[in-house]
Amino acid sequence: MRIFYTLLLLYVPIVFFGQNKNTKLPLDLNTVFVTIDADSYSKLFDNSFVKDTLFLCRSSSTSTDKEDYTGKYLIGKAATIEFFSPMNTTMTGDTFGDVGIEFKTRKINQLALFENDKTKTETTFFQTDSLKIPWYKSVTVTLPSPHFEVSLLEYQKEYLSYMGFSEIEMTTEMTYDQYNAILSGGNKYPRKFNSISAIEVTLAPKELEYLIKSVENLGGTVNRETLRLNGTTIHYHVATKEHFRVNKIVLELTDEVPSKTIIISKNLTIKTKKKTAEIQFLY
Repeated sequence: MRIFYTLLLLYVPIVFFGQNKNTKLPLDLNTVFVTIDADSYSKLFDNSFVKDTLFLCRSSSTSTDKEDYTGKYLIGKAATIEFFSPMNTTMTGDTFGDVGIEFKTRKINQLALFENDKTKTETTFFQTDSLKIPWYKSVTVTLPSPHFEVSLLEYQKEYLSYMGFSEIEMTTEMTYDQYNAILSGGNKYPRKFNSISAIEVTLAPKELEYLIKSVENLGGTVNRETLRLNGTTIHYHVATKEHFRVNKIVLELTDEVPSKTIIISKNLTIKTKKKTAEIQFLY
């Protein structure tokens, strides 16, 4: 599973997140990760408008209790997009075309409501030269495919305390936007990327079933070719043959920007218009 900072059409016997459907907790889309070709990955931060206006761009290495990994991150005011380059392993996120969608709880002690004996839990650590503390914990359902996953994370009390959050703040419902506002001391976010408003995916039948049931069990709604959960829309298609899993990611911006078409590579384009940006995957 790949995460950063500061998420079904045919019946198969999969057990999903354990939340009671009548208990709809507010969740936010935190992260989308995508494993792209090496050339596109190498050119992600080359464009000045991308790195100086649209996104906080970071390359970073992360450790969990199960693996270490490195990626490139487009960090927004209320969401993050993670990119990975293919590697020769079987871990989710290391194969070309892998995609993950990760949601986040809004306060501590909510994650346990979604765990069951068919979910796996992973802890990511925040590390300095002298300190290693739990940063966030994530829950992922048993996967029908090693190349697509839906998961749910929750910041851990040790990390929030280290970052200066009070006991009241830690137990109060916070959106990612509110969390970052506290973390930054109220300073204005310095780029234009606010949040992820929509994703369009093309998935194999079992992957699509897994996505739909996961969103339903996280409290979302399902309509024809569309899933909705707390302000995020996922448009979906069934793959009739092998297909790159994500078609585009639609972003909400904090302010209007000029209309531009930014060609990162032959396979990756970013288009902007007013307060919207689209990352288009042309595979």
